[in-house]
This record gives sequence, C-alpha cells and structure tokens, in this order.
Amino acid sequence: MRSVDANVLVRWLTRDDERQAALADAVLSAPTLITLTVLIELAWVLRQRYAFDRAALNAALITLIALEHVTVEHEQGVRWALTRHAAGGDLPDMLHLVASVSARAFVTFDRRLVRHAGTDAPLAIETLA
Repeated sequence: MRSVDANVLVRWLTRDDERQAALADAVLSAPTLITLTVLIELAWVLRQRYAFDRAALNAALITLIALEHVTVEHEQGVRWALTRHAAGGDLPDMLHLVASVSARAFVTFDRRLVRHAGTDAPLAIETLA
C-alpha cells in the first residue's frame, strides 16, 4: 500500500491536467492510503483554488473514499465528519476531532465547533470561556 499527497487527489478529482490525472488513476487503482492530514489539505485546495461549495466537496470526498482500493485513515470518523460538514460544520474542524480520538477531550474556544459536532462527537469537547 502507498500513501498519497493531496496533489494526486486533486488531479484525480478535477481532471485539470490529463497526463497527471492518468497517473493518479494508476495510483488509485492499487492499494492506497489517504491520511487525515491529506484530506484536510485536499479540502482546503478544493474550496480555495477550485471553488468547490459544501455539497460539491462532500460529494467529491464521498466518491474518493468509496474507491475499491482506497483506505482512509479513521474511515468511520471521516464519514461522521462528512455528515457533520453537510449539516453546516467546518470540515477541517470535524477532522481535527476525528484525529484526536485517542485524547481524553478536545479543548476549544470555538462554540460553533461544539454546536456543529453535535452530541455524537467522537470524543468529549471542552469549551473554554
């Protein structure tokens, strides 16, 4: 299994460079790991550079993680984060929660993050005053 960076995934999703998209196709047709940090970067690039809206970003990521040979770090957590993102949460914030599951709690000043994480957050969230 090989791990990929966000650029490989951008090429695969956007097809904006056919030569690189074909190379990305070959990579993703073999066992591939996508880490949480790569997903955070990918989401940023697709929102900022390619102007993906919330729905397009979620659809793209759901398509990507459903690929036969792709393994996503903390896949169940990523699926939870995508659900929370679809409901209005910030995807990087939700992925930070997923990445923190080995901690006792996630500490933040961000009450919006707490509200969007909902009652089924993957770990306790402590809000500082």
